[in-house]
Amino acid sequence: MEVSMASKLEKAVEIYRSLGYEETDFENILNLGTGSSEEQKIAREGLKSGEWLEIKQLSENTYGFVPVVDIDLGKLAIFAIRVGVDAKRAAHVLRQGSEVALKAVEARGETYAMNFIKAACTSNRRIWEHSLSVLGTLALNLVHQMNLDIPESVEYMKDWAAVAATVLSSKRKEQNFDEGFAPAKEDIIRRFMEHIEVGISVNVPSTGPFSKVLIWGVENNVLTKEAAMEQVFYALNIAQRPGDRKELMNVLEQIGLTDDDIRSRTETIIPLLGLGETALLERFAPVLIESASEDLLYQVLISCSFAKVKKIKKMILKAALKREKPKFAKEYEEWILLYKRDEDKSISKLADSLEKAWGLELEKEDVKEEVQGLWRETPKLWELPNFDIGEISPEALTDLLAVISERKECVEDITFERFIAMANNIAYKNPDEAKMSLAGIPNNDSSGIWALGRWAKNIENNICPDSMRKVWNGENEALKIVYGELLYTRNVVLFASIDKWPCLLSTPSYEDLSIRVSDLVDRLLIYKNENLLYVSEPDLQLALTRLDMDLFTEKDIKEYSEKLNDVNLKILLPSGELLQDEHGNDVLAGEIIVEYLKDPYIEPEFTPGKTSYWKVELDMPKSLRALPNRFSHGNDSMFSMFPTWGDYALTAVHRDYEVYHGQGVTLRQIARRRKPITKGALMNWIAIGSNLSDENAEDVIKATHEAWDRGLLLPKIADISYLDWNGDTPSNLASMALSMECMAKDGMLSIVWEAACDTVEVSLGAPRMLTGTAEVVKFLRDYLDEVIPAVQNKLAPKSVLEMKAIKNLAAKSGASKAVAYAKEIVNKLKSFDMEIIKESENSEKASDTPISKNDFDEVWVTLPEPKTLIHDNVSMSVKAVEIRKNEKVFKFNLKLPDVPEYEYQVTIAGWIYGLRNEGQVSAFKANNNGEIIDEEEKAVWLHYDNFKKKIAVSRFRNWRDEENGPLKGESAPYSKVFLTIAVALLAQDGESIYGAKSLIKELVKSGELNVNTLGDITRELLLHEDISPAKLVRVVEKERELLSVFWIMLSECIKYAGAKTVKNNKPPVWINRILDICIYYADYLKEAAGRGFIPAKDAKWQGLLEIANSSAKSTAIKKAKSLAKILGIA
Repeated sequence: MEVSMASKLEKAVEIYRSLGYEETDFENILNLGTGSSEEQKIAREGLKSGEWLEIKQLSENTYGFVPVVDIDLGKLAIFAIRVGVDAKRAAHVLRQGSEVALKAVEARGETYAMNFIKAACTSNRRIWEHSLSVLGTLALNLVHQMNLDIPESVEYMKDWAAVAATVLSSKRKEQNFDEGFAPAKEDIIRRFMEHIEVGISVNVPSTGPFSKVLIWGVENNVLTKEAAMEQVFYALNIAQRPGDRKELMNVLEQIGLTDDDIRSRTETIIPLLGLGETALLERFAPVLIESASEDLLYQVLISCSFAKVKKIKKMILKAALKREKPKFAKEYEEWILLYKRDEDKSISKLADSLEKAWGLELEKEDVKEEVQGLWRETPKLWELPNFDIGEISPEALTDLLAVISERKECVEDITFERFIAMANNIAYKNPDEAKMSLAGIPNNDSSGIWALGRWAKNIENNICPDSMRKVWNGENEALKIVYGELLYTRNVVLFASIDKWPCLLSTPSYEDLSIRVSDLVDRLLIYKNENLLYVSEPDLQLALTRLDMDLFTEKDIKEYSEKLNDVNLKILLPSGELLQDEHGNDVLAGEIIVEYLKDPYIEPEFTPGKTSYWKVELDMPKSLRALPNRFSHGNDSMFSMFPTWGDYALTAVHRDYEVYHGQGVTLRQIARRRKPITKGALMNWIAIGSNLSDENAEDVIKATHEAWDRGLLLPKIADISYLDWNGDTPSNLASMALSMECMAKDGMLSIVWEAACDTVEVSLGAPRMLTGTAEVVKFLRDYLDEVIPAVQNKLAPKSVLEMKAIKNLAAKSGASKAVAYAKEIVNKLKSFDMEIIKESENSEKASDTPISKNDFDEVWVTLPEPKTLIHDNVSMSVKAVEIRKNEKVFKFNLKLPDVPEYEYQVTIAGWIYGLRNEGQVSAFKANNNGEIIDEEEKAVWLHYDNFKKKIAVSRFRNWRDEENGPLKGESAPYSKVFLTIAVALLAQDGESIYGAKSLIKELVKSGELNVNTLGDITRELLLHEDISPAKLVRVVEKERELLSVFWIMLSECIKYAGAKTVKNNKPPVWINRILDICIYYADYLKEAAGRGFIPAKDAKWQGLLEIANSSAKSTAIKKAKSLAKILGIA
């Protein structure tokens, strides 16, 4: 099939060439014809699907996209639109907007243009969330020039906002912005109000340029303040994200919000107060509390009760104190008691003042909640039910289709399996009846369900998920088949031929999706009895991965082998070919299964930080060597392929950090397992509950209760080292503590208790106490009263009250909340006469430094041969500028030795592809004061020219061919300035830090960044006050394998801080974090010095004693003395 698709493309290209497109200038190709009706049909057939680009190895270390056919793909895309490919395909093949593309799409009519815009404006075609998508400008031009209705699409509105922000202001042009093709300012203004209204109605994110454009409209009288105010308040009420509401509050202030505006909308604002968000309460609460009528005051104050921040709570009480005593003051007693009971004394004191001012006498009782019995006995493990397809009827099939179609993400769970099995059952017996039930299938590419829709509509299904690609094998290019992912390929292939199979091999036997071997054998016998000649390869593969092998014996293998010897079914590949071995003989399904029963998949061990949690790395057993390897994509769906496996197949259990549409459905399915949830999955399950989207919340909560009731959640199993699966230091602990509390309240305290204790232990072992530790300790304090009676009643073992980490924390000095909560716990434990919690005098001594030399060789990695630093004699100044609240980026002003008249300003806010993959950066010309000379001028590109031995400046990103696309060929070499920028990005805020970490690791691995080079760079960066040394070194906290290089950065920071201490008579504030990290790694540093990995002169840690011996009052002095003692420095 792949050959026929390639042949169709070749025929289309042949027609394209014959019509003169390739030799005609791009601007003139619309003057050419499109051929006869028959030629258009052939061309359309060849261009309507398939990829025109493939990944190819360009050189030893460089990969890139190259055309499948040797022609101008931009012209081919225009030709494809003109001969009739659909709008979605047009958006896929167009690489950029142009006047030619605009006219080509326009010629297809309004409906086509609207469909094109929907397909073109997508999140995966923009560099970051709010940047302009590749075809965004083209979409805007279509709307304006064709006078189309404003598309009700968030993605279109993002593009409109990005373009409008650039056209209407002097905003610097971003990468995809083409000034010559952008809509005129008059066009933007003409339909300004329409766009604002649609943008608000579709809930376009306020954190992007949309807000700035709205403000511009008010400031420039394009939009009245009153109209803008109405729109923004409506947006506030429908916004889903706290970040959007916070930005909308900023918009209100910018357009002139007054107290009268707030008062006039009291009833609209009250529900917003109940969200408890600081930005809303800070502006609205004082005004409404002071001015609300008696009728509304109670509602206002109750809504304000959800405030979480101390500052806001005090503000609320102070505002209430400004009011006269309410007529029915006693109604407010419970509300005031809420604040009188607050743990913060300053808040309870204000509540006392309010009580007195309103003439109330409230008794502040010690609120002691009754023990609720939240530590409960773990339910017995359930008996796994058999898979039940349910009532088989066209109506039931339509109902299942409705459920599947509503999903935003395809999840192959029990419902999906019922759907595909029922569709097959009906289609095999009565295809016409099935087609009637499936006629309403939407065009949903993500699930492959579109293939079933094409079958139902009698449309040809000839798309093969497998494709041929040219790859570099080390010596030359070779053709290689890249196979489609197993579940997707199974779906597409079976949907396209749903009426051809008497049953499906991969239909589950049990609700956990596993399959009995006996069922698989019986299904093959049905194929044989129905006189079928072959089985579907992906269907067979999935059936094999789902086999329940746990209780399988040698006797069973012998019994089933005898039955399978008579099954001579061949195996049909998605390409339409039969599977053959290396000798050209047909491979039989029976033989494959017999061998697999003796040599099945074995679950690999999952090790956080070593095992990939985003890409499948799974070796196929020798028994399946003849089958295509369909494991290459993300492993979030492994639970459906290997339902009996543990953590390796359960990484789909994770927190919703971005958009996780299938989270709830996935957890509902995992809650149908036969065996208990394993340690990694359980740890991540525990952390899920506090950050649920509206679409997932109900299913996640149900799944948690189902898993508990079925005995799948067990105490003492969860392992904190598996949190988020990545092996990094645990993060978002406050969120996790909230999730733990939710589970505890639902009677699952036993599941989360020891995970919380382990979290505190990990936090104490980190260079600095982890953010969110206080919330975890508070959780332990709040639920201790539930645990003690559980131990007394022998529901829980005595060991759960050992709480060694809590005792160590309580022994620490300081007044942090975490320490205070820990002391409360210890005091409560002391009041109980139980042997397990009696303490010896020395049991509470805290250790600030985790001592471990066992893994020295793992931490102190062997380094590659260091590369010689290329000196480019570029001087640099650095200034930090705030691009959004609490997020600063660096402006690097570079002075090239051969260009004295001006500087080049480099800013890398997020996207570091150019620096990482091409060895170059974009820059703007700036004067010697660091100011950009011409904001309208396009950026230039800087790279090191190895022949001229200097920094070269080019107007073209692809300077080799003088083109504006990505650089072709090898990356330019890294000279000192580029390495310096790469290291400096470690101290920058925002998204660039993720790319910077990855780049630094690559540079260390290649030898570009070595001890000598990093020492040189660190000494320079320390001279730039806007670069925080504390932020520079933070990468070493989590990436300990960098220590064997980055020790020099720690050393240079201490040396510099020592000199500053002597000069200023006090240590710089930033040295605390460096000392924390050094104390954390002190044993490794000492061992490295002993082995000679750190030279003797550096092992003296110059500057450390200068800090330790300072007479200033600073915690850094205590830390320096501690470090000096560990390192043995007198």
